Amino acid sequence: MFEIIQYLSAIGLLQMIGLLGFLVYMLAFGWVQLGWMDGNSAKYSLCNVLAASLVAVSLFAEFNLSSALIQGSWILIGLFGLIKRQLCKSTSASSPIAPLSSHEVV
Repeated sequence: MFEIIQYLSAIGLLQMIGLLGFLVYMLAFGWVQLGWMDGNSAKYSLCNVLAASLVAVSLFAEFNLSSALIQGSWILIGLFGLIKRQLCKSTSASSPIAPLSSHEVV
């Protein structure tokens, strides 16, 4: 246990930021698995973009091409999903909603 504390006290700011990104990844995924967050929600996408961004910042301390590609892809896909969700929301808000007929089940 002492070795872990000693290691953590010696890491730099960029590595700490990366660890925070790891924590955000794990919390978001855990919340989805526990049913506390919807895996299709904007909140989950936002958590993933934030986590990937934090881990990507840590790569300035120790670059790793594979990790950089994964984090960059995660950020781009997450942003795409957030933008798409926002565009669909604004499009549906501007179009009138057709009333349900009596035989349609909700």
